[in-house]
Amino acid sequence: MAFTVDQLQGMRDAIITAIAGGTLRVDFEGRGVTYRSVVEMQAALATINKAIEQAGGGNTSPRQIVITPKGI
Repeated sequence: MAFTVDQLQGMRDAIITAIAGGTLRVDFEGRGVTYRSVVEMQAALATINKAIEQAGGGNTSPRQIVITPKGI
């Protein structure tokens, strides 16, 4: 199934929001995915960013997500 650039960008935003919120579950357009780890989510994010770039979806600005233990 091929996705549009808008769909890919929506998926990317959903994964980023989930990572930032500390959850492993991502819901998008009536579908849900539960990841096993943040590392797996980051791999999915990299794959989506690459697909957006290949589809000519414009500049995908580099993003860094920093995850720290509580209290830091």
